[in-house]
Amino acid sequence: MERSGLEFILLETWTAIRRNLLITLAAIGNMTVSLAILGAFVIGGINLDYMASLQAKNVFISVYLEDDADAGDIEAKLYGDLRVKETEFVSKKQALQEWAEMTAVDPEALKIIDNPLPDIVRVKVANPDDMAAVAELAEQLPGVEEASYSRSVFDKILVLSHGIKVSGVVVGLLLVAGTMLIVSTTIRLTIYARRREIRIMQLVGATNWFIRAPLLFEGAFQGIIGGMLSAIALTIGYVYLHSYLAESLQFIKIVYSAQFLTAFALGLILAGALFGIAGAFISANRYLSEA
Repeated sequence: MERSGLEFILLETWTAIRRNLLITLAAIGNMTVSLAILGAFVIGGINLDYMASLQAKNVFISVYLEDDADAGDIEAKLYGDLRVKETEFVSKKQALQEWAEMTAVDPEALKIIDNPLPDIVRVKVANPDDMAAVAELAEQLPGVEEASYSRSVFDKILVLSHGIKVSGVVVGLLLVAGTMLIVSTTIRLTIYARRREIRIMQLVGATNWFIRAPLLFEGAFQGIIGGMLSAIALTIGYVYLHSYLAESLQFIKIVYSAQFLTAFALGLILAGALFGIAGAFISANRYLSEA
């Protein structure tokens, strides 16, 4: 029975993998290490940005009200703004109790003094970048004496968050370029080991695409296996890290869910396949142009 072109290419790919098993294993090992480094950086950058964003979102605006202000109306106007995530009314009595707890003052001692604190509306924004604009809007409302937040601390957190995103993109691109270089060099060794087979295919009239196809499938195979191994290693390590933080360092929060881990693992496998195909394509083109 005559084989189709695809069946022939797949058979050639599998035969090449078996004949050059040591080189294939070396390529998979390099791919695994490269993807593990890239994946560790990506997951680290995601969590640093998540922690910075979490701290930024925990900052709230304290809107201090005048004595005759309509607290309900002011809170309704603030909550009606699409940039506002939630509001909380704090009476002057409650604010004094919170101050007493924070400064360790005996609550009974507060009964003998007049309460100097105003009513407060605490506002949390949906996007930390809108903090200054919402605070300015609040100050313009009738009955509002002042709207303030920890501007210096918040600005530093925001700068840190933006810095992580920018540096993450730059370093990520450098790691991708480095990974591609390692992958293409390793696959070039595979092509060199098969130079006689490639030469014979050229002599019998095989097109360059027909020669490339088994190499591309081989690169994809190496990339998928490398991606799977790196995904397994990083997922196990990440689950262990989450368990350790949950038990010993509860104040450190990281992104953790079945959906996140699944998406991360699939992303590594897909990246491995793409790197393998791209590396094989680059190496095959270079070899064929020199042949």
